Amino acid sequence: MTFSEQIPDNTNDDQSGGEPIQRSKKRLSLLKVSLIVFGLWFGANFTIGLYNWAQEERTRLLFIGLDGMCFYLAVQLAAIIAGMIAIFHFRPSGRQILMIGALVIVAYLGFANLVRVDDYFGNRTPRYAWVWTPKAEDKIKTYLTSRTTKDLSVVAEDLFQGTDSDFPELLGKGRTAQIDRFSLPANWDEKPPQLLWRHPVGLGWSSFAIVGNAAVNLEQRDDQECVVCYDVRTGSELWSHGEKLRFNHEHGDGPRTTPSIHDGRVYSFGATGVLTCIDFKSGKLIWKQSVFDDPASQNLLFGMSGSPLVHNGLVVVTPGAGKGGSAIAFDAKTGSEVWRSGDDPASYSSPVAVSLCGHNQILSFNGAGLQSYNELGESLWLQPWVTQGDSRVNVAQPMVLSEDQIDDATGTDSMGNIWAKVLISSGYDKGTALLKITRANDQWFSEVLWESKQLKSKLSNFVVYANHAYGFDNGILACIDLKNGQQTWKRGRYGHGKMLLVQDKLLILAESGEVVLVHASSDSHQELTKFEALSSKTWNNIALAGDILVVRNDREAAAFRLPLN
Repeated sequence: MTFSEQIPDNTNDDQSGGEPIQRSKKRLSLLKVSLIVFGLWFGANFTIGLYNWAQEERTRLLFIGLDGMCFYLAVQLAAIIAGMIAIFHFRPSGRQILMIGALVIVAYLGFANLVRVDDYFGNRTPRYAWVWTPKAEDKIKTYLTSRTTKDLSVVAEDLFQGTDSDFPELLGKGRTAQIDRFSLPANWDEKPPQLLWRHPVGLGWSSFAIVGNAAVNLEQRDDQECVVCYDVRTGSELWSHGEKLRFNHEHGDGPRTTPSIHDGRVYSFGATGVLTCIDFKSGKLIWKQSVFDDPASQNLLFGMSGSPLVHNGLVVVTPGAGKGGSAIAFDAKTGSEVWRSGDDPASYSSPVAVSLCGHNQILSFNGAGLQSYNELGESLWLQPWVTQGDSRVNVAQPMVLSEDQIDDATGTDSMGNIWAKVLISSGYDKGTALLKITRANDQWFSEVLWESKQLKSKLSNFVVYANHAYGFDNGILACIDLKNGQQTWKRGRYGHGKMLLVQDKLLILAESGEVVLVHASSDSHQELTKFEALSSKTWNNIALAGDILVVRNDREAAAFRLPLN
């Protein structure tokens, strides 16, 4: 038998079966082409839709608001994509996939049961803590049961006696965050700050107001929103007045504002809109008012954060309490309402009394922009400035510029009209603007001279010195030129901290709790010295009365005696 004879002849089979095989191949090819065309069409439409969605203003504001959380989301998305690629590339069996999935679930549950999210940092990243570590409220409860309070009947009168170095309201006298009476040495190594006292405090983002040797702040103690007075030299509690109120939020519960001390009274504005007047020496309630009919629907997302302004016999707050309630003034002695004005929504800055073009005014950096009222509550002018869309997050205090801060702070034009300059700044990619306010024929006008995104004050104030502004640009200290808004330097990751200008130095309380001294130089970032004052996230403003520095966060407070020149 030849080799050819051993091979079966399949010619007839191929001819008879060829047509069905070819048809099957054609159908398969057609299916593949259809799937490819559909995939391309779907991918193109998805890409175009995603691109259009990304171009929308609300989408841009969403991602700006997420801030540091974008990194976490990117890591999670990358992990999902990497997992899908691994599955298609390595083609694991069903059992292997189940085992890996089970390990991931166990790891996640283990992590979730070992740590908790206390709240969030200024860039929206979570602050984690072990589940077995005491919460801030546990610490203050333990402290309150063990503390002793002073007998006010034997307290020295000079404890409440005012001095030239008082720090009676938010950011000090005039709310300028500027102290010129003394200077700080550049080096604290030879004579470091001396710790006077340290102890737990109630929840909240309030800071201290100091008159004489007494300091007051707002604290959340269980279900009580309390105004608490301490001896600033020892930390001993002198008195406490509580209202049964509590504001809850994932960024931290409790009050947000700083009390104001004026003529022997303490004025405080709680997170839910309750304004109280308390006797400075005794802690007894004199009067109180609520600015909201329904706090649940009228309050801001992050709660009332504007500290009360005491000015010319009035107490002014800016709650944005509906039509005609953007700003409300009460009689400082009796608590009766004197006037209410404006329809603008509220924001998180505090009202400030200023003089512009020779006229006294009250500035409110609210949700619509920078609004000005005269002392009768009449609106004078508004410079629109909306930040983060409907969220309307304007926080930093506006700054009226003077001749020692910028060369052409005030002036008169060729028509004899008087003008002045005001600086404002916001975060969320909004930036800073220099405004020119003009008074002509008893009319007021505002215009933007320049805008700059090189200083975006999200949660912090800024200060002005020698033709330059210093502030935190999304958590990094930056310096900009007031002539054009151009950045001269940006360095120093202090987070969303707070600062005061003490002559030619920046006294900074970083978000980490460190106190840092930086030279206010437009040439470069020059960090001089620092020390650790607190050990956790700190959003509370700093207070400096003479040589005593008082700081706090939502867990503890401390006082230090600083060396002075």
